[in-house]
Amino acid sequence: MSKIPAPSKAELCLLELLRRGKAGLHPLDVNIRDLTHANVLDEAGKFWSITLPTDMSLLRIRHGVHIADQPAPFTSVRGYKAMFKRYWLADLDAAKSAVGLINNWRAKRGAEPLSKRDCNALLVAFQSEPQAFSEVA
Repeated sequence: MSKIPAPSKAELCLLELLRRGKAGLHPLDVNIRDLTHANVLDEAGKFWSITLPTDMSLLRIRHGVHIADQPAPFTSVRGYKAMFKRYWLADLDAAKSAVGLINNWRAKRGAEPLSKRDCNALLVAFQSEPQAFSEVA
């Protein structure tokens, strides 16, 4: 039996956007400290990025994912200021589209699709009223 390839960065990014719900992703949430940290996250199958704005643009342009963003100013404890953006899946339709893309990519690499239970858990943050995945798919 052949080993199933690891998920792509785009797949891991979409999963993380789904897991974070409307809170979304901030560059400081997914930045790495050093190469060892990147390898630790890779081994654990976690999403990390030093180019989150580029990752979001690629998902928008190449895959048509509707990702919202908003400026997220940051001030350090020493008073240094920086401007970042926070990104999240815009709505339930965008979240459903993300689930569809993930399952498509999983099929292409020979992995099982996300279960209905997992889909429900990922979509719940985007629903105004809880529904079963079979009702929203």
